[in-house]
Amino acid sequence: MMVALVSTHRSPGASVSALALTLAATRHCLLAECDPAGGDVLAGYLQGTLPAHRGLAPLAVAELRGRLREEFDAQLVDLDPPHRRRLLLPGVSDPAQSATVAAVWEPVAEHLHRLGRGGWQVLVDCGRPTTLHFGWPLLRRADLVLLVVRGTLPSVSAAVPALRSLRRELATDPADAGAERRVGLLVVEVGPYSGADVARSLDAEVVATLPADPRTAQRLSTGGAPPPRSSLLRAAAAVRLEPSSWEVPGVA
Repeated sequence: MMVALVSTHRSPGASVSALALTLAATRHCLLAECDPAGGDVLAGYLQGTLPAHRGLAPLAVAELRGRLREEFDAQLVDLDPPHRRRLLLPGVSDPAQSATVAAVWEPVAEHLHRLGRGGWQVLVDCGRPTTLHFGWPLLRRADLVLLVVRGTLPSVSAAVPALRSLRRELATDPADAGAERRVGLLVVEVGPYSGADVARSLDAEVVATLPADPRTAQRLSTGGAPPPRSSLLRAAAAVRLEPSSWEVPGVA
């Protein structure tokens, strides 16, 4: 299964949420950092302990030579060594590389989709749709698209046009009648509004909720082992992303 996570300028936390879901996964999981603005995990959670020569940018160059499938595994980082159950495809280290990456979004999206169909849980951190060279092909190939929203008025307000844009873009293919059904919410429980409040305001299904856990979020952002019995990782382990388990209100 392939799941794309999208953020807005009022809802930071998509990258931390994606990493938490990856580290807590009970099945083989691949996190692909496909934010054109740049990846965070190598310099953040991994604290620069690995050289930044692997990832999306060299993979894009490989595709330009027709060798994406052959060189894909060599671009991955094992987040759970030596088991290779939780893998990372690092993002671009320089936003200037995003133009090269954008030229091969389609084959990259197709390969990630194929992995998702092959039994892996593929999580794709796509960043903000307003970013230059945003990877719309990734969202079109995803089984599920999650807009990350916080329970605050600024976040919900920013989510209104973002959700409208996502639904419009994903419904452009007339052969994909179920495109709108794929869009749901991941609510980070920060602020006064509950997941139910957010769902009603946006007329969209809350597929997953993650708690406010600043200490763990900080560790996932800047490095270090998450605290024992982290509420964020426990909640992430309980998330079920199968699209058959939810419905978007108003869609038959």
